[in-house]
Formats: sequence, C-alpha cells, structure tokens
Amino acid sequence: MNIAIDLDGVVFNSEMYFMAAAEIYDAMILGKNSILRPEEPRVQNKYAWNEEELAGYISRFANAEDFDVMPCAKTVIDLLRKRHTLYVVSARGQFNEGEIEIAKRKLAEADIAFDRYCFGHLDKTQIVRDNHISVMIDDRYDVCETLSAQGVFCIYFRMAGRKKLAETPFLREANNWGDVCRIMKDKDLL
Repeated sequence: MNIAIDLDGVVFNSEMYFMAAAEIYDAMILGKNSILRPEEPRVQNKYAWNEEELAGYISRFANAEDFDVMPCAKTVIDLLRKRHTLYVVSARGQFNEGEIEIAKRKLAEADIAFDRYCFGHLDKTQIVRDNHISVMIDDRYDVCETLSAQGVFCIYFRMAGRKKLAETPFLREANNWGDVCRIMKDKDLL
C-alpha cells in the first residue's frame, strides 16, 4: 500500500516554530495584529499581510532550522516502511530549494527514509491520485477534507488551535505519533 506523509507539522515540529515566528513577526516587526483566520494552518492565509509583508516573513523564516523530528515519528515510520511504500508529499520547497535541502538533511540526521519525495505541492490531490496513495497523514484540514471525500483514508495530524474536523470512515484525528500508531494498528496497517 502507498502511504503519503507530510513533513511540516507531522514529521517535523516546524509548524510550531513557523507559527510562533509569524506571531512575533506580525506583532513586533510589523506592529500589527492582522490575524484573519486563527485556525488556518498556512501563514499566507492566516494573516492579512500584503505581498511585501509576506515576502518579508518568508525571507526571514522560510529557511529556519529551529525544529526537530516529532517524538516517536521515526519509530512509527520505520514500522510502516516494513509493510508499505512511503511517500513524502509536502508543500515544503514552494518558496525556495533551501527548504528542501534542510528537510533532507534533517531526515538523514534522524535516519528517517522514505521511498519517494514529492516537494513543493500545495495541492496534493493530483500527486495522491497519480501515485495511488491509499493513506495520507497531513496537518492541513483542507487537504484531509478534500482527500477523505475522495475515498483516501486521512489521518489529520491536528495541532492545538487548529480546526476540529468530524471523524468519518475516511478521516481520523491524531495529535501525536502514538495516535497514528494506534489508528494504523486498528486499521490492520501495522
């Protein structure tokens, strides 16, 4: 079976860094409180920033390295690799190649390997379809809503403060890799 896993906010705790940095940037550097959508996972849609302000955030923080691998991610990924083909399907790299190099280095340092890497994809639907992905693990609620409605089993890796989704036969919520392990075990995928 083919399983796709997002990186930021799922394998890496980088989303916590990016969100904290965005708050500091908005409040202290821009001197604003321009949050439009508090539950939004992407800074591009969370804040009422103009193009110049967004570009300023990206130039300061897109290549940040102040993040680590989520606890137990390697353990569960290693278990999944024994039975499945694993894909990275990530928006990382949409701003610049440096983001991808950082991710690859962090994965190598943690001794985490995937079978295929698909970087720079905001819309993951076509990648999932083209690669016959049966399971998607992602922290973006819109990705999970869209793919689960198309019959792809999704694990919504929800951070605190993010939108809550109703669970369905094709959608489950996880808050950590222990939850992912339990869900995969319950579905006889581990």
